[in-house]
Amino acid sequence: MSRSTARFAAAAVIALGSLAGFAGTAQAEPIDYVKIELLDLTCHQQSEGDHDEAYLDITDANGNQVKVWPGNNVKYQTMGTGYVRSLADGNGNNALILGKQQARTLTLWDYDSTSADDKLGATLVTGSEFGGEVQYRSLEGSGGVYTIAYRVIDI
Repeated sequence: MSRSTARFAAAAVIALGSLAGFAGTAQAEPIDYVKIELLDLTCHQQSEGDHDEAYLDITDANGNQVKVWPGNNVKYQTMGTGYVRSLADGNGNNALILGKQQARTLTLWDYDSTSADDKLGATLVTGSEFGGEVQYRSLEGSGGVYTIAYRVIDI
């Protein structure tokens, strides 16, 4: 092997070693995921005359609104003052999964067949709320007053 070829080979080995070390330090930490577990929705005051046609959506990781409750292809659940409904059938939606450093907005709507749906309130849920403690948030809008119960669980 000639002297210049040997120097080139040695330089290549050093460069590859440097790149390997650099790549090892540049790797991002894996995201630790949690899940919003929906529990129930309580209506303290409906927004309309006899009842609301309520549904819940969430802003997914791409900023899109995704309906999470009611599940099973049902458009809405009837809610009136004093009603308490389980939200459990919405828990299978993957949009409820987020990183511990991320946040999602849950928005409650009143379905209207003849005009735009009315917003009954919204709340921001953060992945850092994990730990299993039940959270209660007030949702108010268009004359309706609701409480949503949920918890953020480690997965």
